[in-house]
Amino acid sequence: MFRKLINWLFGTKENSKKNNAPSFSYLEQSVPKALIDNFISQAQQKIVAEGWGKQGRNVEVKTKNFVQCWITEEAFKQLLMKKNKWFRYRGLYFGDAAGAGADFTVKINGKETTVGLRSISPDSLNKWKSVAYPEDRFMHEKEKIADYHVVCFQEKGKVRLYGAISKPDLLAELGKARSLYSKNNQEHFRTVPLDKFALKNLLDLMEKME
Repeated sequence: MFRKLINWLFGTKENSKKNNAPSFSYLEQSVPKALIDNFISQAQQKIVAEGWGKQGRNVEVKTKNFVQCWITEEAFKQLLMKKNKWFRYRGLYFGDAAGAGADFTVKINGKETTVGLRSISPDSLNKWKSVAYPEDRFMHEKEKIADYHVVCFQEKGKVRLYGAISKPDLLAELGKARSLYSKNNQEHFRTVPLDKFALKNLLDLMEKME
């Protein structure tokens, strides 16, 4: 599986389809391949430790999802470090979802503010131009939704950050969206148009961070 994940991430023959460039502006940050290799190894251990296979979940998809999340989180972390911003982040968390906490916590006007990252697929970026969000979190765990969400796309270790949306605006968009089911991820979700995650909002958010 390790080699398949490398091929998927870095566009070898098993993943040779070229994506059309989207008409959205973005920030970009690269993540070294050596670090991504470590993420893949850690994700495989996480799958075993948390018993995803025993739960009947698609292990390959879950492994890819964890790696994608960690790559985009690393890129965002590097951007914050470059700008000398105060932050706390979850990192390579092992354990149940309830104890995971926010992806990132930053400070705005002296108050701790949570930031979540949403990593999207090539189809979501180029074809649907939308961002999926878990329906169970929206319906039953609104208190756990971060104050802001940043949408990202990763390809060959290069992460593009397209924009951000506030929690009130995210909830409003999810409230208008219909419920869909993902066979690959084996869960229901709702989608938000990609253009609702504005680059200006992301730049303003980063500027306000202490």
